[in-house]
Amino acid sequence: MKWICKGAAGAILTLFCFFYLPAAWAVTVTDSTGRTLAFDHPPTRVVSLVPSLTEALFVMGAGEQVVGVTLHDTWPPAANTKTVVGGFFKPSVDKVLTLNPDLVFVSGIQTEVIDALGGHIPVVRLDPGSVEEAFEQIRLMGRIMGCEAGAEKIVTDNRRILADIQKKMAAIPPAKRKRVVRLMGRTSIMTPGADSFQQELIKLAGGIPHGIQRDGAVISLTDEEFLAFNPDVIYGCGGDKKAAELLFAKPAFGSVPAVKNNRIDYYPCELTCRASTHVGYFVSWLSSNLYSAEFSLRKNQIHPDAVNDRIPVPLDLKYVKKATLNHATLYDFPSRSLEVSFTSPKTILSTLDGWRENITTVGNNYMPPQCWRLAHEGGFEGMKQDIFAMLGVKGETTSFLFTGADMDNFSKKTASFRDMSVTVLATAGVCSNAMRMGKDTGSYYEPGTINILILPNMHLSRRAMSRAVISATEGKTAALQDLDVRSSYTPLVNSATGTGTDNILIAEGEGVSVDNAGGHTKMGELIATAVYEAVTEAIFKQNGLTPHRSVFRRLKDRQLTVSDLVGDSSCPCNTTSGGTGTPAYAKLETLLLEPRYAAFLETAMALSDAWERGLVTDLSAYTGWCNEMAKEIAGGQVPDRSFTGDTDLPKPLGLAVDALLKGIEYKK
Repeated sequence: MKWICKGAAGAILTLFCFFYLPAAWAVTVTDSTGRTLAFDHPPTRVVSLVPSLTEALFVMGAGEQVVGVTLHDTWPPAANTKTVVGGFFKPSVDKVLTLNPDLVFVSGIQTEVIDALGGHIPVVRLDPGSVEEAFEQIRLMGRIMGCEAGAEKIVTDNRRILADIQKKMAAIPPAKRKRVVRLMGRTSIMTPGADSFQQELIKLAGGIPHGIQRDGAVISLTDEEFLAFNPDVIYGCGGDKKAAELLFAKPAFGSVPAVKNNRIDYYPCELTCRASTHVGYFVSWLSSNLYSAEFSLRKNQIHPDAVNDRIPVPLDLKYVKKATLNHATLYDFPSRSLEVSFTSPKTILSTLDGWRENITTVGNNYMPPQCWRLAHEGGFEGMKQDIFAMLGVKGETTSFLFTGADMDNFSKKTASFRDMSVTVLATAGVCSNAMRMGKDTGSYYEPGTINILILPNMHLSRRAMSRAVISATEGKTAALQDLDVRSSYTPLVNSATGTGTDNILIAEGEGVSVDNAGGHTKMGELIATAVYEAVTEAIFKQNGLTPHRSVFRRLKDRQLTVSDLVGDSSCPCNTTSGGTGTPAYAKLETLLLEPRYAAFLETAMALSDAWERGLVTDLSAYTGWCNEMAKEIAGGQVPDRSFTGDTDLPKPLGLAVDALLKGIEYKK
């Protein structure tokens, strides 16, 4: 998911940070503790132990200076290439020190780290209590890193979005404002306190937060308080779904409008729980969901639909007149599209539109989350025609694909052999509805998430175009398998073959005629190769997935956390408990920072997939290895006792986790 402009702009900001500093550069700042710190040059080796601050560092252009992050830092994608030093609640001081940092950004909750590093390495503590404080702290970071222009751009962009939402809310009378609760917790109704910035986000989105006058990052609501507030909408992050199912199964809650009307929405935790670069993005998404009926009315728009910038995309194909990446405004929200126009009408094959002739324009359009409910309000066909009108193309001669993956994250790859070549333009997002065909159940339809445009430099017959769909699909699936992309429905036991909403568009091309594009042909090979490379790169740009990602990210892909492995049900967003309900949590997290034990768990994941498919049936030798690993960690013999907290784990993974926990428990 893309929140603030990156890519080439980020590279320019990085250059600015390093090469355009005054000769006598010096900065003095005051952090959240009131301490004054002076810097005579920008830090070059920074460890960020606060995910919201990590985001800001990368977006302002200081990503190259970051050497260490926490396991929770998965955005922007480049953060996945940095060394993991532990979790937000219990980062490893030893791991931090091995990186030899000249600055560490911390939160107030990380008292052990602050005490251990104080006096040895400059430590800047930043704890924003409001959106305004978050903006000021981003500016402070920009001064420290020598990236003031990049930091100011973050603040300016967010303020502009927030101002637009306030203008749109002016058309909605107070009587129609919705009561909103941010759900947190596991076994009771928990929500941010009155002084939390999360309550401020609800207000900025035009919602009415609960009026319970109890302060704190997280507070508990009684059933009576919840029923008295009677929310119209409830929202949480991904980890709150099970809690919602349990809590709102209570008969007493059946009359609550949010429960009765099924208005329980979920957003990425990276959006709901952080005041950082994405504040405007999240507020606009939340507001659009709350007031989709009102926002879908043309009379309530504050900006005209328009293309604001057309960025050329070089394509070395004789039949392509031009190709552009368009940045536009649609329904007051950012819209981006990839548009390719031909020199003469072409026949195309689209898995969304079918066979179409006399097509002069093809493309791929990004519909941001703010528009998803608007599309349902006005109808997808209506939105498609609005997009075409904005771009200035005719529906009868245009064929587009549509996606929720950001078009700024598209990938262009060309595969060639002698005078034959294929260019592929792909977008890919795999963290919401990836699935394994043949195993998972299809239940809904939305515009495609992995979208692939195929442009050959030769003329494909209809037979070749049809066969090319298989070659492209196999190339896409191979990319997902090699990245170990997991099914969103059955992540513990299945890797994904696609997202369930994928689409492919193939243009016939022109020139030398080709009648076959299957696996044994050169054309088929080039199509699959270009698709494989483009999808792999697009997944990294959109989701930050790499083959060598950390074991913690591999667990997250399986919808597991270290808390799950030790049987801890505490809410990971609950900073009052430190997010670590059991001592085993911190010990296991620290153990997995060691490459040997991380690789042991990764091996268990791979073996679990083979076990679930029946490719491995005898685990006796593997069980022996697990026992040896437990003894190695413990430094001696261990009792024959099970510690696995999650009984739903595949057997090989469960044995490995049990070995790690057993070793930790009996370590001498």
